[in-house]
Amino acid sequence: MSASQNRITIQLDLSGYSFTIYGKNGKVVSRESHMCPADLSVTELAPVLKNQFSAVSVYYTTWKYTLVPMSLFNRNSAASYLAAVRDIQPDDQVLSLDMPSRKAVMVYAVPANLYGGMTSLCRNVRFYPISYVLIDRISCIQDNNRLLVSFTDGMLHIVAAERDRLLFANSFPASDLATAEYFVFSVTKEVMFNPEHTVLHVFGKLDEDRVAELGRYFSSVRFIS
Repeated sequence: MSASQNRITIQLDLSGYSFTIYGKNGKVVSRESHMCPADLSVTELAPVLKNQFSAVSVYYTTWKYTLVPMSLFNRNSAASYLAAVRDIQPDDQVLSLDMPSRKAVMVYAVPANLYGGMTSLCRNVRFYPISYVLIDRISCIQDNNRLLVSFTDGMLHIVAAERDRLLFANSFPASDLATAEYFVFSVTKEVMFNPEHTVLHVFGKLDEDRVAELGRYFSSVRFIS
């Protein structure tokens, strides 16, 4: 099987990076995880990416994103939508992803060093903010009230939906459990979910102490991938 028939997914954050290579049949060929700052991981990934993959997906942590109703979206104004709600740097690469099931477009910024480093290694790379993944994954939850969170790099990402109707999607700085709990409960109250009858779903890793603490308030805490 040639490398061009494989695809690779890469997850980058401030604490390190990981990647998974899939074969043509969709099975995992190899998987690795490394501790390394994100700006160095691009260089370290060069040996892995010397082969051309059929698809290169990069998932990264960011709060620089917003959702724009598809009916109002103008691609020529993508940067202005984002600049209205987030501070973006002049050299940030502003991209957009259609989300037809949500009737919206996600506009987001990719850091210059990440965008430049990855695109110099791969001609077919696509970038996805973690929150884009959460909005996609929340459709897999069967509950009526759906609450999905992810903790990465001192940030908390929260997505809430009522059945298939997206109610909330945002990210907050949360370097400790108390701050994370504050935002989780604030969002739960804002979307009018009753914690005692709501399952808190977690994407990614969460230490046992946090699981136990959050489990005191929600009906249960479950992990999804």
